[in-house]
Amino acid sequence: MLSYYIKLGWRHIWQMPLLSSLIILAFALGIGVSMTMISYYQAMAKNPAPGGGSNLYAVQLAAYGDDMESWGGTADGLPRQVTYMDAENLRKAELPFASTPIYQFMPIMKSQRPGVGPSGDFRGRFVQRDFFSMFGLQFLHGGPWGKAIDLEPERQIVISRALNEWVFGGGNNVDKTLQIGEDPSPFTVVGIVDNWHPQPAYYDLTTGSFPRKGPEVFLPYALNPVLEEFPMGNISGWQNAILQSYQDLLKSEFVWQVFWVQLNNDDEVARYRAYLKAYVQQQRQLGRFANPNPRGELRNVSEWLDYNQVISRDNQVMVGLSFLFLLVCLVNTIGLLLAKFLRKMNEVGVRRALGASRRQIFSQYLVEVLLMGALGGLLGLLFTYLGLGLVRTLYKTQIAQLDLSLVAMTLLLSLIAACGAGLLPALRAANSNPAVFLKAQ
Repeated sequence: MLSYYIKLGWRHIWQMPLLSSLIILAFALGIGVSMTMISYYQAMAKNPAPGGGSNLYAVQLAAYGDDMESWGGTADGLPRQVTYMDAENLRKAELPFASTPIYQFMPIMKSQRPGVGPSGDFRGRFVQRDFFSMFGLQFLHGGPWGKAIDLEPERQIVISRALNEWVFGGGNNVDKTLQIGEDPSPFTVVGIVDNWHPQPAYYDLTTGSFPRKGPEVFLPYALNPVLEEFPMGNISGWQNAILQSYQDLLKSEFVWQVFWVQLNNDDEVARYRAYLKAYVQQQRQLGRFANPNPRGELRNVSEWLDYNQVISRDNQVMVGLSFLFLLVCLVNTIGLLLAKFLRKMNEVGVRRALGASRRQIFSQYLVEVLLMGALGGLLGLLFTYLGLGLVRTLYKTQIAQLDLSLVAMTLLLSLIAACGAGLLPALRAANSNPAVFLKAQ
C-alpha cells in the first residue's frame, strides 16, 4: 500500500508542478535558514578538549589594587589572565599537579628549503612540558623537552607538522636545528606534533575564540625572559606603569598570560583551591593583591567557555529567529497544501465512493506531503551549504562545516516539519463529505 501511495504522490506532484514547487521551496527555505544557524551554533558550542576538559582548570587571581573592587568585563570581577610574577609562582609551586602558563608570540621563521624566504605567518606559544599531555597533542616524531628544561631552559623547540614541512620539507627532523628571526643561536627540534587547531581555542580565548590558525611553534616557557618575545594578545593592568623594556613587563602588575592546571578528582580540586587561598593571602601580606576581596578561582573547560561567553547572546537570538522563520514557512505551506488538496477533492470523492476509508485518504495525502518534505530537505541541504559558506566568509572562520550528522539532521527536520505541516490539510481532505464533490461533477 505504501508503494501505491508513493506512486499517487509523485503523480499529484507532477500534475501541479507550480504549486508543488512553491511548497517544496517553502520547506527548503525554512529548513535551510534554520539548519545554517543551528550548524553555526553547534560548532561554536562544541567543547573540543580531550574528554570534555573536566580535569583541566583555568586559574584566575584577583591581582589588582585597593582602588578597585573588581576587574571590568567579567561576571565575577576576576581577570581572565595572570601576571608573569603569578605565573612564575604558580608553576614553581611544590605541588604534584601538571600545569602550564601559556602566552602567544609571533616568530619570524626561516626555512631551510632553497628559494623560500622568511615568514611571519606562524603562531608560537611559550608553554611548559606538561602542556602537551594536558591538551592532548599527538607527537609524530620525538617528544616534549625534559622536565628539567622547565627550570633550566635550553634552546629546544617542538614544531607542528605544517611548520616541519615548511622548514624541512617533511619527514623526521628531530635533533636538527632551525633559526627564529635574527637570533643567531639555533634551536634543536626535540618533537614534531600533528597540526593542532581546536575550535574554539579554549586553551587561550584572550587571543580570539576562533583563530585562523593554531599554534605551530612551542618553546619552553622558562626561555621567555631570555628571548624577550613580547606577547601578541591582550595586555592590561591596573597600575599606571610605563613599560620601556621586556623586563619592565615581567616586573609589572600587568596580566597577559593564561594559566592551566590539571586536577583529576574533587580532592585535588579542593587541595588546589586551598593552595590558592593561602597564596592570595601571602601576596596580600607582601603588598600585592591589595583589593578588598583577595581570592582565586578555578574553572574547567566547559565553565571557561561559558564564562568567556564564546556563544554570544546574539547567536542564541539568531537561532530563535531562524525557528520563527521556519514556523512562518510552515504556516504558508499549510495554506498551499490546503489549496492543492482541495483542487483534488473530486478524486477523493470518487475514491471514497469506491470504498476508500478516511484513514486511507489521510495516509495517501500525508505520504504526498512527506515526499515534498523530502525534496524540500534535499534543496534545504543546498541552501544550508550556501548559508554556511556565507557564515564562514562573514565571520572569517572555518568552524561551520556540513558533515554527515548535519545532513541527517537536516533531512530528519524536513520530514518532521512536513509531517507537522501536512496533518491539518490531510485531515481536512480525509474528513470531507464525498457527496458534495460528486454532485459538483
